[in-house]
Amino acid sequence: MVEMGEITLAMLRHHQIVNKNLLDLEKVSEEDTYKIVKFFNIFKWNLNKHIFVEEENIFPVADRKNKTELKQLQNLLNDHRDIQKIIDNLDDEILDYRKPNTTILKELLFAHEEREIRSFYPLLDERLSDEKKKDVLEKLKDIKLK
Repeated sequence: MVEMGEITLAMLRHHQIVNKNLLDLEKVSEEDTYKIVKFFNIFKWNLNKHIFVEEENIFPVADRKNKTELKQLQNLLNDHRDIQKIIDNLDDEILDYRKPNTTILKELLFAHEEREIRSFYPLLDERLSDEKKKDVLEKLKDIKLK
C-alpha cells in the first residue's frame, strides 16, 4: 500500500468527519424533526468549512500551468457548485421539517472525495515544497471540523 502524503491524509480526515455527519443525519427517524434539523445543520456547517478550506487554502496552490492539475481543479470546483445546489434544495426540505433525501448528494460527495484523495491531493503532496505543505497544513489546523 502506498503511504499517503500529509495533505491527502489531513483532507481524508476532513472527509471522514463530513461523511459521518451525513450518515448520522440519515440514521435519524423521520418523525424526529428536531434532530433532523440539528444533524443537517451540523453536516452543512462542516461541509461548508471543508469546501472553504479547499477553495481558499488548497486549490490556490494548484499549478494552473499544468494541464492535468488545472483540469482536475476545474472538475473539483464544478463538483462544489453542484454540491451547493443540492444543499440549497435540501434546505427547502429541512424548512418544511422533512427528512431530506441525500442519495444524490451522497453519490456526488463520495465521487468527489475519490477524485481528491486518489489523484488531486497526491499530486500536491508530491509537487509542493515542504515549506508550502507546512503553510497549507497550518491553515488547515485553524478550521476544525466536529
